[in-house]
Amino acid sequence: MVQQAHGTTPLQADSRHGSAGHCWSPHEVAALVQAWASGRPLLVRGEAGCGKSQLARAVATVLQVPLITEVIHPRFEASDLLYRDDPVERLAQAQLLAAARPAAANGTDPLQWLKEQLKPALFVRPGPIWQAMTQAAPQDHSDMPSARHEAWPRAVLLIDEIDKADSDVPNALLDVLANRSFKVHPTGEEVPCAEAHAPLLLITTNEDRELPPAFVRRCAVLNLRPDDASEETFTQWLLQRAQAHPALSPLRSKDTQEPMQRAAAQVWADRRAAADLGLPTGGLAEYLDLLYSLLRLSAGNAQRAVDLIDQVSAYALVKHKDPQQNRTPVGGAQAGG
Repeated sequence: MVQQAHGTTPLQADSRHGSAGHCWSPHEVAALVQAWASGRPLLVRGEAGCGKSQLARAVATVLQVPLITEVIHPRFEASDLLYRDDPVERLAQAQLLAAARPAAANGTDPLQWLKEQLKPALFVRPGPIWQAMTQAAPQDHSDMPSARHEAWPRAVLLIDEIDKADSDVPNALLDVLANRSFKVHPTGEEVPCAEAHAPLLLITTNEDRELPPAFVRRCAVLNLRPDDASEETFTQWLLQRAQAHPALSPLRSKDTQEPMQRAAAQVWADRRAAADLGLPTGGLAEYLDLLYSLLRLSAGNAQRAVDLIDQVSAYALVKHKDPQQNRTPVGGAQAGG
């Protein structure tokens, strides 16, 4: 996957794992190496559906380490990345224990017994950062030299769509990233991250909200955007990524890529139409959805897939309410109806 720099980086090409269902670009490779070498998280910026989350899954597959994922939502709190404390569960347990106390205490001091049963540590659950920092170190495999594991990350941690959270969420990460440790306030426990096998952290943003500059400065940054300067560059960008999906092979042959090419051209046309109206545009995710639907509907028959593109593409690619879904497709026949 990634070229080894002076024998130090574990992100190295390994043909035994193939492409992990991912089309690796030189920019992705270099950004991952830089983030790993600097001990910084990699902030992956780009439009929705361009492959940001897939990058983390592919890295974990190639490195053969666990992938821990947290998708951020608007009600997400900063502490949720570290741990979850459930006071409601603790209160409910207290009520149950109060009713069971005469039978369960067995002559011991009831108050002391209740305190033991309701210790805060019993109601604290590790969050994604805690899980990644304490994941078991990777073990050597018979097909991999042990030297490769001296700096191998113990896990890949994906914090997805951080721009959906308030600014206090990325800001709270600053101290954790700087100190490589944090305190669990309900218990007073300090959770450190060992220097050896530190997790590799990827953070994605769809740019829906501006991130705090101080947070961005503490990250390596990869701008993962499609090359859409022209139809040719954009459709080639899509086709290259489809090649990383072996399941789609029935839609291509040595002689033609017509279903994939026609589908890519339709994505481009609908993308430009949406952009002209100032609406969200489709891209890689929609393209792959369309190809997989064509694969299933055509039972792997490439010519049948071509015929189906005009019939079904609008429902995969035109998702906003303003344009008409019965637009004239690239193939020329009227879609929809």
